[in-house]
Amino acid sequence: MKRRLMEFLTCPRCQGEFELEVFEASTEGVTEEIEEGLLRSSCGTWYPIVQGIPVILPNALDIYGEFAQKHAGRLPQWEFSDDEVRRFEKEKKKTQDSFGFEWTVYSSVRDERDRGYALEGGLTPEFFKDKLVLDAGCGYGRHSRVVHEFGAEVVGIDLSVAVLNARRITSDLPNAHIVQADLFDPPFRKGSFDIVFSWGVLHHTPDPRRAFEVLTEFIRAGGDISVKIYRRKPTSAACLESAIRAFTLKMPLKLLYDLSYMAVPVNWFYWKIGRMIPGLREAILGVVKVDRNWRIAHIDTFDWYHPQYQFHFPMEEVESWFRECGLVDIVAAQSLGVRGRKPEMCPEQIES
Repeated sequence: MKRRLMEFLTCPRCQGEFELEVFEASTEGVTEEIEEGLLRSSCGTWYPIVQGIPVILPNALDIYGEFAQKHAGRLPQWEFSDDEVRRFEKEKKKTQDSFGFEWTVYSSVRDERDRGYALEGGLTPEFFKDKLVLDAGCGYGRHSRVVHEFGAEVVGIDLSVAVLNARRITSDLPNAHIVQADLFDPPFRKGSFDIVFSWGVLHHTPDPRRAFEVLTEFIRAGGDISVKIYRRKPTSAACLESAIRAFTLKMPLKLLYDLSYMAVPVNWFYWKIGRMIPGLREAILGVVKVDRNWRIAHIDTFDWYHPQYQFHFPMEEVESWFRECGLVDIVAAQSLGVRGRKPEMCPEQIES
């Protein structure tokens, strides 16, 4: 963690500033990295910094038991009660675990593909240049790396231990920061970011619309938010997916990951023959993800079936979220996301 990150962080409980207590630090060139330590708030809440990552979650010490053991003599009393931790984990632990597993077993950086994905929906590298960007749901950090290469300073946050890989693949970037935190309770100053960027994430939260509304609070006036959310499927495809997920959600993650390799020969058949046969083409697309790269077909199929939450929305509904949050200059591209801008002045000021 770079000290620069302290300029953006606030306590999600009281919105107060943190004080930094350093246990261990390292230096790469002229940049100091805080490897282990604490973030202390005036309200008494504190959070650990583990392997260079602030972990701003109620179950931080459960996730990183080795840190808690190593520094047991230096840690204050944990401010979160067992009930608070249980409530948090009841809603989010499965998501935390499943995406932590996914983005640990798969953490490949595919430069051209990742750039293309980040720019879908008509974006350009110039859109990100010299901007402060929040990558909301950064996974293992591939898009944080891309937008940094476009000239942005980027803060990536994720609920899961995928942040360990995110830090690894962004560790050489001077203006990239990684935080483990909850999208429903981001530990940042409101109105801090020029761009909030969240692609392929919100539909895996318990309440996608509420997550979107929370994120809009962190865009500065004149800033942008860009999201990509699963589109609503035809009824038959949705029913088939739900039926399959009724089984897959009960499977151990490793078993489901291995079973997802069954998508590989189906993917091969789709590109050779299946995509040219009406009816069969739709049937294949209804049960597996396809891609010219078989590894991506495999991981995307796994990604389809393991998340606890998976919602689909018509594009018109997602656009309405933007309008109802007072965003303007809304641009929507079918299956490629929606973006909008927070006005320089709030609607009340404009009307007066």
